[in-house]
Amino acid sequence: MLDTFFDLSSVYQLFILSTLSGLMLALSMWWLVWPVTIVFALFFSYLAVDIWAQERSASDSASREVTALTRLRVLTAPEVLNAPGALQLLEAYRNAVSSEEWGVNFNHQASQAAAWALRDLRFEGARLNRDGAAAPLVNQWFKAVDDLEEARQKRLVIGSDHTDNNQWLVVILLAFFSYLTIAAVHMDRPPAGRLVLVLFSIATTLALWQLAMHTNPYNGGVTRVAMPAYLATPSANRF
Repeated sequence: MLDTFFDLSSVYQLFILSTLSGLMLALSMWWLVWPVTIVFALFFSYLAVDIWAQERSASDSASREVTALTRLRVLTAPEVLNAPGALQLLEAYRNAVSSEEWGVNFNHQASQAAAWALRDLRFEGARLNRDGAAAPLVNQWFKAVDDLEEARQKRLVIGSDHTDNNQWLVVILLAFFSYLTIAAVHMDRPPAGRLVLVLFSIATTLALWQLAMHTNPYNGGVTRVAMPAYLATPSANRF
């Protein structure tokens, strides 16, 4: 094969070698861009997965909180534990959570009033036990209070720290390196380089914008997990 090549005229030899060099140059330029951009894409995917997982967790905690409140409301009925006084405690919790934690703080900070209401709900369980209420029903009461507190804590943890700042910094830094790499690859073709950089800039801006809107599930560009209707409904219609 090489003998055939060496038998060609000098013009054909130059043409073949120029073509081969051009292919190797194009491949090397492509390989120069590929490692940086693929790492950027991988870290971007990790960040997106983390954000979607936080959103699902926030939705789940809101659902569990409403479920626990509903169970406690049922247990206060006359035919169950007959604890009409506990309705005021449930109302105090609902008002504190809806007006302070969801309404004012967007779940960034805990409400002291909600914590006191949870404490009083535990005291109510102890009082029911002392008054001779059925042990299985009292156990259900404490289990519902535990579930309520766990769901609230999970909601507040997500609201106060909904994503890892280091992940965002890494993604932004890799995006910057991708810009530099694309510019370096197209230094010999400025018009094409400018076009590629503009397109890449638009793509990264839209992608990061979508993540930014969904990062905080309770507030921000897009509120993905709204306050449950059970908490937001006026007390006269619920408790």
